[in-house]
Amino acid sequence: MQVNGSLVVQNGTLITANRLIPNGVVLIERGFITDFGEAGEVVVPADLPAVDAKGAYIAPGFVDIHCHGGGGVWSWEHPNAFALAHLKHGTTAILPTFTYNESREQVRDGLQTILEAMDSKEPFANAIVGIHMEGPYINKKYGAITSPIRPVDPVEYEEILRVAGDRIKVWTLAPELEGQEAFVNEAAKYQISLSVGHSEATAEEIFRFVPQGLRIGCHCTNASGTTPSPSRYGGTREVGVDEAVLVHDDIYAEVIPDSEGVHVRPLMLKLIHKTKGTDRVIIITDAMPEAGVDNGNGSDLNWNHLGHLAGSRLTMDMAVRNMMRHAEVDLVDAFRMASLNPAQVIHMDDQMGSIERGKLANLILVDGEINIQQVILQGQLLRL
Repeated sequence: MQVNGSLVVQNGTLITANRLIPNGVVLIERGFITDFGEAGEVVVPADLPAVDAKGAYIAPGFVDIHCHGGGGVWSWEHPNAFALAHLKHGTTAILPTFTYNESREQVRDGLQTILEAMDSKEPFANAIVGIHMEGPYINKKYGAITSPIRPVDPVEYEEILRVAGDRIKVWTLAPELEGQEAFVNEAAKYQISLSVGHSEATAEEIFRFVPQGLRIGCHCTNASGTTPSPSRYGGTREVGVDEAVLVHDDIYAEVIPDSEGVHVRPLMLKLIHKTKGTDRVIIITDAMPEAGVDNGNGSDLNWNHLGHLAGSRLTMDMAVRNMMRHAEVDLVDAFRMASLNPAQVIHMDDQMGSIERGKLANLILVDGEINIQQVILQGQLLRL
């Protein structure tokens, strides 16, 4: 890899947040993007090492804010191996994500392991940019749950916040549960983006927490309750969690675009994208340890021992490819939903998520089918 993090990437089409730039050039110095544009518009120092894109697309690396495992490991047990598994598929920023099945001791140990990885000088640790707590304060009626869900406990969440603080970027909760208001007020002190998930909350219960940071609808159409039935009025439809997420302008909608359209039906992906708009949809993997591992049948779905759908085996390159096919979106929109939007929702878009001057040089080279050709992490060309 490049030691000094300074190089030029050229002879490719840039995918920016709002357009394609043909015959593009990205100038990188000391790990940051210092200039970009069409060849001839960017002054390139003669002695700078060059990466020839050979006609590929030059794009921002993916930002996956909801990912439990990959490469055969859980994210909180082996964070570096987990990060490497997803780096190979273009994810240059990732949130190791706890499930709702870990014990207090497992969460405590896992947090320490992740934080130690983030503070280390391991070569792939720079891809770990925070933590996502998916639970444990969720509704036990929803999701592939194999252990008891714990009630909202101030002693537990205060300890977690004391240990990890603002390194927790996302926390998923069910707003309807008793004790959530006090918890949300504590989480708000750390600018944590809250996510409504595994929930049957009403629109009012969801919207009341928007001022304190509720910004995400967790994997829409998965464990997001059902439209309340029976309706208060015969022959009419009530508003459930997904509908509430769709209608609120300040809430992003997470989607898991698997190849078979199981997590989100292709027509539903179109509806979510059409309703929220490109700037309010976030592509995630919800990946389990089997992600990035050849399972012999090519499926990107994951089922637990009870036969319930439980996350996926997706990597972000696959998820973006599926999103483009199912929702009929173009490269610019797909990368915005997979890079800039997730960076925005975790308050890190000043550092990553798009090709802009001053941002970290987290870049990938891909072809039109989103096959990964090269990965650049903070200006260093990785040999993966």
